[in-house]
Amino acid sequence: MNNQRPEYLAPALIAGAAAGVLSGVPFINCLCCLWIIGGAVLATHLLSKKTPGALTAGDGAIVGALTGMVAAVADSLISIPLRPFNEAFARRLVEGLGRFADQMPVGWQNWMDRSRSTGLTVAGFLLGLFLTAAIFAVLGVLGGVIGASLFRRKKIPPPPAQAPQGPPNAAI
Repeated sequence: MNNQRPEYLAPALIAGAAAGVLSGVPFINCLCCLWIIGGAVLATHLLSKKTPGALTAGDGAIVGALTGMVAAVADSLISIPLRPFNEAFARRLVEGLGRFADQMPVGWQNWMDRSRSTGLTVAGFLLGLFLTAAIFAVLGVLGGVIGASLFRRKKIPPPPAQAPQGPPNAAI
């Protein structure tokens, strides 16, 4: 039995950074959940290339969860400078919906003005990072388990044992 543990951190850092950047950039982040799952599958692939033995579903889950957490940090850091663009897009979207929907909640305009004026706080950033890390870790586990099943090395069965052969006309 191989008691060596695979190196999870390097694949998780590489794939998590890529998935986090892709999920943090506006207009391509609409596939946010798929970026995280795909990043975890990529991390599992990188792990399988480095690991001599077969990967288990647990290995995929661990590297997937780490990938999700790294992606959450990358997503949060990328979203800081892009926050004005995201807020402007959300404001235009809600205002556009307001023109066409007569059933908007009472005070929705005040809510939009208040949310714009609060800005980014450290507590809000950390709470958002914590929630994002929890969600991305769950998605990463899913992607890691999928990746482990995709990239699992098949064990080659040993050749069948041959029965000792006697003389061809031996009595049965």
